[in-house]
Amino acid sequence: MKKIVIVGGGIAGLATARVLQNQGYYIKIIEKQPEWQISGTGLYLPSNGVVALDKIGLAATAREKGFIIDYRNIKNAKAEAILDLDLEKIWEREKPCLGIKRKALHDILIDGLNTIDISFNTTIKNLKANPNSVAIELSNGSKEEYDLVIGADGLYSKTRNLVLGDIPLRKVTTQVCRFIIKKPKDINSWTLFISSVGQFLIIPVDKNSAYCYVNRKTKGFKTYDKRQYMEPFKKFASPVPEILNEWNPDDAYWNDLEELPKLPVMGSSRVVLIGDAAHGMPPFMAQGGALALEDAIVLSGLLKNNDWNTMASTFSKNRSNRIDWTRARNQKREKLSKLPYWIAKLGLKKVGEKNWTEDYKPLAKIPNW
Repeated sequence: MKKIVIVGGGIAGLATARVLQNQGYYIKIIEKQPEWQISGTGLYLPSNGVVALDKIGLAATAREKGFIIDYRNIKNAKAEAILDLDLEKIWEREKPCLGIKRKALHDILIDGLNTIDISFNTTIKNLKANPNSVAIELSNGSKEEYDLVIGADGLYSKTRNLVLGDIPLRKVTTQVCRFIIKKPKDINSWTLFISSVGQFLIIPVDKNSAYCYVNRKTKGFKTYDKRQYMEPFKKFASPVPEILNEWNPDDAYWNDLEELPKLPVMGSSRVVLIGDAAHGMPPFMAQGGALALEDAIVLSGLLKNNDWNTMASTFSKNRSNRIDWTRARNQKREKLSKLPYWIAKLGLKKVGEKNWTEDYKPLAKIPNW
């Protein structure tokens, strides 16, 4: 029986374990946390991610636990419409996208992992490629040997560092804020309020809850006192002020946005990188979770009929066009997000739907799994 170790128990790692568990392999997940500790925020899953969940057999459950998103509405600070996007039209399928709590998706992926060994409070310390295997040393001192190592350990991947060396990330912006709220009664779609001060995004994640993502515009990488960060948004139209009246900065999640440069190969030999470890990028296209789910399915298929000694190269060749497209369009959206507000508003009104459709058109095509 071939042995596979998955480093990291996030979306990419769990989805891969879920797909592989009944294919005749011994599978072990190593997770650095002492127990499952999932960010208390939400996730917007574009339609290609929902299609991937369908392929895994979990989309129906995810739709029940989450909130179906079929429109994107972009408004100014007075809640006047700038752009309304019909997502069924853009993706050419019904019930195309999904808002869901990260923990809910995590629990859906875990449920049914009955044959997988999971080692918590464990990280990969070292690895050595042998002709037909990979020897690894874990943080607990144990030494083990596997036929394949899958690095699903996120943007700051230790696995990537071990096989490819230190690859500096590109800082995109500082201090974005994410938090969960009670869903406002009138918010039933992906709803973005924009002005010269920044962006305030609200996404329903179930019938009672919504996920907020807030990015205040700054010059360079300036940061604000957390308690002052939201002050300009309090002048926005309802429901933003009401949300902020109940908001506690200490209950929010704060982080910078960074991008991993393109990797020539997503791994090396029998060590394959997936998810953010392979192609981490800021959420302008909201493709982090979707691409991770796709990675799991694609890798599973490739393992059946391809040489594992060159699996990193085989996987990279299969995924590079789709990921490169996403990265390029993501970088384009990043530039647009930094334009003066009046230019961005004009562009959204004139060519917003055209650009959005072009951005997602290749991703709307179901991959050759």
